[in-house]
Amino acid sequence: MRRPIRHLTGAAAVLAVLVAVSLVAAPGTLGPPVGLAEPTPSGASPGAATARPSPAAATELPTASLVPPDGQGGGTARPIDLLPVPDADAAVLQAAVDRARVTFGLNALAVGVSVDGRLGWSGASGLAPDRLTPLTGASPFAIASVTKTFTAAIVLQLVEEGRVRLAAPVTDYLPGLTAAEGVTVEQLLNHGSGIPDLLAPMRNRLNAEPSRTWTPEEVVALVGPSQFAPGTDWGYSNTNYVIAGMLVEAVTGNAFADELERRITGPLVLEGTGFPPAPPRFGYMLGKSWTTAFWTSAAIVSDADDMVRWADALYGGAILAPATLRQMLDFNDDGYGLGAEHYTIGDLAGYGHSGLLRGYTTLLIHLPDAHLTLAVLASGHIFSPGELLTSEAPGGASILSIVLGIRAD
Repeated sequence: MRRPIRHLTGAAAVLAVLVAVSLVAAPGTLGPPVGLAEPTPSGASPGAATARPSPAAATELPTASLVPPDGQGGGTARPIDLLPVPDADAAVLQAAVDRARVTFGLNALAVGVSVDGRLGWSGASGLAPDRLTPLTGASPFAIASVTKTFTAAIVLQLVEEGRVRLAAPVTDYLPGLTAAEGVTVEQLLNHGSGIPDLLAPMRNRLNAEPSRTWTPEEVVALVGPSQFAPGTDWGYSNTNYVIAGMLVEAVTGNAFADELERRITGPLVLEGTGFPPAPPRFGYMLGKSWTTAFWTSAAIVSDADDMVRWADALYGGAILAPATLRQMLDFNDDGYGLGAEHYTIGDLAGYGHSGLLRGYTTLLIHLPDAHLTLAVLASGHIFSPGELLTSEAPGGASILSIVLGIRAD
């Protein structure tokens, strides 16, 4: 999951971090936090990444690396495999990932790279949760709130198909859902709904009942009254994306997991991506109660290889029509669009999504000016993935600078 940002400093910020169950870089920044806010705190270890520029709609979309046959969305994309980077570059990248894992004290770290939508590399350092199995770029991790990129894309495909309207009330599709009264579909996707986040009211129950399976209806019933009138403020809430999952199921008549496979993971051959417990390799990395409660907001499992392919497809125009993709990347003052966040890493502006839940930290980012896609998946303690990518650990260059050098070759 991911978290909103407001301005708190000093002891209040430190306390918020200490009690956090979920945490990751603030919207639009991959450096130190500038604030924390309820219900889900935000923060990161100090780093050199710069503050974000003023959010703005994306004016230039990256070159598509995956092209759907009819130029439209709807899960018609055909996967294109990336060529491997030269062996010498691969060795340098692997050494950088090993250094980064040790420097940041992580249990496990995987990194995926796409350069110009043409060259690709993934690597990992550390061991799987069993502490025995070596990791690769195809090793599964919980991706936390990067899940929202999939959920938003499917809702937006339904908009393209004329089955959902962004300006329509959620209750047009989910009658009787009182928690969403007065909320539009767009306000779900951009966190302008006022619906509270599920973490605070559910945290103790999720820990106390680890084997329980939660339904979306049960989760929504526990979140409490709205924090503000829809459209009058902004507040990051995982509940919005649980409701978005419910909306997809109501409109299509199918399980969300089936729509995910039909529209995205099947056509793109993302064989390492899905919801636990199926396929069999997907265990409940977050625990059963946390997985089922966070569902379409933060429960997907994936790997570095799939994450890079997914971002290249989504931000390259293979999943959504250009106008729809521009809507997704039209960022508000909090650096959030429709299932996308605005970032700056080093001197490069980009977009994607970040997440952290129960010790898993993820960042998926596309840097259009550099024609780069980067995925970071890790387990261990709290850290800033942007700092990890830009850190010049003892013994070598940063991961970002190495990748930029590959592009220049």
